[in-house]
Formats: sequence, structure tokens, C-alpha cells
Amino acid sequence: MTLNWPSGVTDQTPLPYSLWRVLDALALGLTSGQGGLPSDSKVQEALALAEQYAGRAQRQEQALSGELIDQVSAALMACVGPIGQIIIEDALDELPEPARLSALLRAIGAELEDTQRQMFGSQLRTRGIV
Repeated sequence: MTLNWPSGVTDQTPLPYSLWRVLDALALGLTSGQGGLPSDSKVQEALALAEQYAGRAQRQEQALSGELIDQVSAALMACVGPIGQIIIEDALDELPEPARLSALLRAIGAELEDTQRQMFGSQLRTRGIV
């Protein structure tokens, strides 16, 4: 079975340790069953998951656009109501240029309570923003 490095994964991609263990073993040329590597199917699952993490990390570092701000606003307002628009505007005023999605999400998250932050994260994932 041919195993390919997951697209978008770099040394800087934030991945759980268990996925890095699999990727490091593959980089060393080990195959399933060697060096503690799991079965081929588990390795394939790990590679697919690493690719998902990389895609999520890339999306979070994208530059903000009007459409993206609208999507984040809708997700936030679904959690906190109309006050979400004020939170967004305040966060945007504080962002350095060039503004990135990750910075906006951190600024918004700092203004939310734990339960609101969890709901907001769920909305972002459901809408495919992160």
C-alpha cells in the first residue's frame, strides 16, 4: 500500500502527538507493524485526520473578507443574539493588519463565557468556517 504525506501538513501544523508519531514513523520509512506503527487501515485514518487538521489550520490563517466576516457574525449571533454584531465590530477595530480569521476568533472568544465559546465553536464547525 502506498502511503503519501498528507497535503498541507508541515512541521508547523498543530497535530496531536499520536498523529505526529505515525507521521514520524512514515518519514523514517517504517511500514505497518514496524516501530509501533498500527495497521494499514489505522495509518490511513491517521493520514486522513492529519490532512483534516492541516486544512482547518490553513482556513484559520486565511485573510478576512467581507463574506467571511458575515459568516462569523451569523455564527456568533446564533449563540449570543444581536450583541454579537457589537462584539464583531469591536474585535475588528482591534485587529492588526492584515487581519486573519484566527486573530478574529481569538478576540471574539476572549469576550465570551465558556458555554457561549463552546456554542460558537460548534457553530463555526457546523458552518464549515473552521
